[in-house]
Parts: sequence; structure tokens; C-alpha cells
Amino acid sequence: MTQLTPIRGFTNTPVTKSVIVIGTLLALGLSTLQIKHYVKLAIDPLIVQYSQYWRIATFQLSVINESDFLLSTILWFHFKTLERFFGPRKYLSLIAVFAFYNAVLTFLVLSVGQLSLNAVLSLITMLRTHTPYRFIYRDTFFNSVASGPFGILASLYMCYGSYIPVSYQFKILFRKANVPSENSEASNNEADDASSNEGFAPKSLTLNDHFQIHILFTLLMFNNGIGSLLPCLIGVIVGRLYTNDLLAGSKNCYLPNVVFRLFINPRKLNVSAFQSVRQRIRGFQPLPQAPQPEAEPTPEREEEQDETIDDIRNTEEPPNRSETPVRPLGRQFLETFRT
Repeated sequence: MTQLTPIRGFTNTPVTKSVIVIGTLLALGLSTLQIKHYVKLAIDPLIVQYSQYWRIATFQLSVINESDFLLSTILWFHFKTLERFFGPRKYLSLIAVFAFYNAVLTFLVLSVGQLSLNAVLSLITMLRTHTPYRFIYRDTFFNSVASGPFGILASLYMCYGSYIPVSYQFKILFRKANVPSENSEASNNEADDASSNEGFAPKSLTLNDHFQIHILFTLLMFNNGIGSLLPCLIGVIVGRLYTNDLLAGSKNCYLPNVVFRLFINPRKLNVSAFQSVRQRIRGFQPLPQAPQPEAEPTPEREEEQDETIDDIRNTEEPPNRSETPVRPLGRQFLETFRT
């Protein structure tokens, strides 16, 4: 089981539903309009020459190929258990925090890695040719990364492994299982010892209910080579820092309620905003009239109330026992036999 409860679909997971819908629409829009280059991040020439720093905030918005879209959508769907664990608003806030840290750290790693690797290569060239040191700038594997929320998914992957418990385990046997018997116990032990001495090949593989998450994330991490490996490794580090309570500002960070409502249900927010604006335009509306205060009690009114209460009590009280005549015991016997 990959979730805490057997709830299927997007029940109680509005953030996951919105993320998948928005991701699908963005991927289709970028492919249809042929504007995939707007979500691409490259140090040279986009940052160095053109100073397009806004790409640091856009390269995680959407993927640009079919395999990345399929793997990321399946992972988002599996991570809906985290939304039930954290709550929708906290989960959306966590995604925003991971997006910020992964964007900044990815840009820093690419910039520093590009400069450092070029400096090392220039130094090696100087030592080989015995010429004065000259910095030569060239494109390396630190120049660009794959577009898509790889770092965010990697951080959520670490949270999934830390917070979601394992429900069950199972074994995959690589050899036929032998049924032990009383007469063949000694022979089986000798056979096991002999087979163990032959090599260290395992007889079985133990897996748990998280194995499909591990497989999907591994495929996503190596799907674009170094272009997807770098952001995934950065996301793993960010996720590990969060699970160890070392990520600054992540525990108490919550998005405003207006942003949360706009993300999960923009239509409902627009309707409520329209109603509030209409009420303001209509102007002053009188409040409902308050009930009139009761008159202050006077001595005459108190006496009348006391008399009324006494009359009610007199009508409700049973007749006094002394008003009926007392019958002697003999008369009671005679009246009994007469009947």
C-alpha cells in the first residue's frame, strides 16, 4: 500500500489535483505554442549574455518531453499521501519552499560549477603546454539542467521515505524453495553450506510497498542524464535538510489563505470576491432591529405578579386532607362488605 488509508482518486487532496491539472495544461500549452524555450535554464548564453534571470523562477514550472511528464505525473499522484499527512495548505507551502530552495541552489551550483571546472581545465592546459595561465571559458555539463520540477519531486521523495511508514514487505525468491522434512534436514544443511561457499549470490530480494516509488524516482533521475541528475541530487539534499529540521524557515512557513484558495479553487474564490464587491457597491444596509428592552419592575407590578403566582399555586394544589371527614375503622369494614 502506498497510502495511509485506502482512499482512491483525489479525495481530500485538492493540491495534488491542481498540480497535476496545471502541469498537464502547461505541458500541452508549451508544446502546442512552441514556446518550450521559456522554461529552459542555461548559464551561457541566457544568463551570462542576455541576463535573463527570470528563468531561475520558470525552469521548474513544466517538463518538455513525454517521458518526464509521465514519470512526474505518476510521482505527484503517489505523493498525495504526503498531502493527507501534512494537510493541503501545509503541503502547498512545502512545495513553494522546496521550489525556492531548489531554484536558488541549482543556479548557484551551475554558476560555481561552471567557473570552477573551467578554472581547473585552464590550469591543466597551462601545466601540459607550459604556457602562462589563461582562463578559457567553455560550455561544460554544469551549463544547463533539464526543465521540470525535478528538485521538488526529489525533496518530496525524501519526505515520503521519512514520514510515510512501510505497510508490508515481501520477498522475491531467485531459487526454488525447498520444503524441509525430518529425514532431510541434515542433507539440506550440507547443501546450504555448499551453496553458500560457491558464491555470494543472494537467494532472495526483500522489498516493501515503497519499491515502486524508488523505481519511478530512479528512472526520473537518470532520464535526462546529467541534466536531470544535478537537480535531483540538489533536491535530495534539500529534502534531507528538511527532514532533519535544518532547512531555515520551512517549519513555520505558510502561504496566505487567499493564495491557497486561489490555487485549489479559483472559481469559488472569484465568486466570493464578486459577492463581497457587490455588497460594498450596494451601500449601507440597515442592521436587524434589536429587541426592545423590558420595562423596569415597579412595586405595584411586583405585587400583581405575586398575586398571580399565588392564584396559580392555589389552583394547582390538591384539596386539603382536613376538609374531608375521617371515617372510623369499623365503618370502613362495613362499607367494604356492603359493596
